[in-house]
Amino acid sequence: MASPGPMSRSRLRLAAVYLLVIGVILYGAGLGMFGLLMRSNWSALEREVETLAGTLHDSLKPLLPLEARPSTQLAAVLPGLCLVGDPCPLPPSLVPRHAVSITDPERFYLRLLDPRGVLIAHSPGSPTTKAERPGPAWSMVAGPGGERFLQYSIHLHRSHTPARAGADPTELNWGYLQIGRSLRGLDAERERLWWTTQTIVVLALLVAGLASWWLSGLAMGPLLAAYRQQEQFTADAAHELRAPLANLLAVVEAHKSQLSADPMAGEQTLAVVYKQGQRLSRLITDLLLLARLEGPEAAAARQPCSLAQIVRDLLEETSEAASIAEVRLRLQGGDDNLNVLGVELELYRLVSNLLLNAIHYTLPGGEVVLSLRRDGSHGLLEVQDSGIGITAADQQRIFDRFFRSDPGRSRQQGGTGLGLSIVAAIVRRHRGAITVRSDGHSGSRFTVTLPLEASSQGLSASR
Repeated sequence: MASPGPMSRSRLRLAAVYLLVIGVILYGAGLGMFGLLMRSNWSALEREVETLAGTLHDSLKPLLPLEARPSTQLAAVLPGLCLVGDPCPLPPSLVPRHAVSITDPERFYLRLLDPRGVLIAHSPGSPTTKAERPGPAWSMVAGPGGERFLQYSIHLHRSHTPARAGADPTELNWGYLQIGRSLRGLDAERERLWWTTQTIVVLALLVAGLASWWLSGLAMGPLLAAYRQQEQFTADAAHELRAPLANLLAVVEAHKSQLSADPMAGEQTLAVVYKQGQRLSRLITDLLLLARLEGPEAAAARQPCSLAQIVRDLLEETSEAASIAEVRLRLQGGDDNLNVLGVELELYRLVSNLLLNAIHYTLPGGEVVLSLRRDGSHGLLEVQDSGIGITAADQQRIFDRFFRSDPGRSRQQGGTGLGLSIVAAIVRRHRGAITVRSDGHSGSRFTVTLPLEASSQGLSASR
């Protein structure tokens, strides 16, 4: 079985990183939500116990006997509780006559202690402890069978009637009141919430895993295209460099083997070597230029450049090449106020490449027309030729490196196959756009759109 390629491994690692990050976020959010819900339930339980304790305290305060000890008077006041030392059966019914019995014995217990902490009365099923002064208000207590209870302890006061009329009543410290709340329901709720949270997180992670794989595919798409383009570029560059080098070596080997004394043969050999060396030099120069154009741009190099002046200069410079190829050059329009903020040498190379490309692919007797005009805040440069045309399939790849619609003709003209790639890179560097139109049989039109400098836009608006 073939091992996955580097891009597949990269996508798998990227998806794993996505999933890890999303998993940490989801699990953290799940734990946070679980903690908030449990804290809310715990706070509600504490409020319930505090409210019940306050209600019982206020109800019992005027009815308590003078002394905090097991007595018939205390049993009469609290018929729902069991005195210490007496049998304490579970009540047959939850329908009592006293306020204490509003508590559910399945969830609550009630205990009364004297000031020393000695138990004197309790509800059925409550835990029994040794004599000691109650500690903190809130505590955890283990009940019968190991069941957990949250216990709340408060001072129990008794109302004292003053001896003389008109005096303020006082409250005497009678003992302690303890209420325990079973945590069975809270524990069951915590377990249910815990497993619900885990299930939701696991399902979310499964969905996140699929989403991570999909997102990693989207992220790797441009990288994969660039990787394949780089592989193609490497292969094309190696092929383009190999051809002139092979020619050079073949000529040198032939010259060495012949050892001819004929000066004409030596001159022809030198001419071939010089021609192939020039081809190699142009190829390397274009490769370096393309690498620089696709690298970071130095902002200080930009300056206002006149498109009209660049076009006129290049028409004059290429007129000789057009004359040799028997092609007519013509300029339409040419507003002098079309200024582009950019690098002048790069803009020269852009127009030069488009002109030479049009001349090379135009048959003798044909014509190349340059049009230069304004379109709102942009300048439009069009190069129209009457050449051999570009097929629809080739128009999709015309700006790829080393692509030639007619390889034989391009090599005869000394082209490197990078001219239009350089044009596209310069256009992108100047935040413009380039398009090509052709019916595939005769003539092509390249249209370059470049944003104009702010002063040129203002001048156009004032007109």
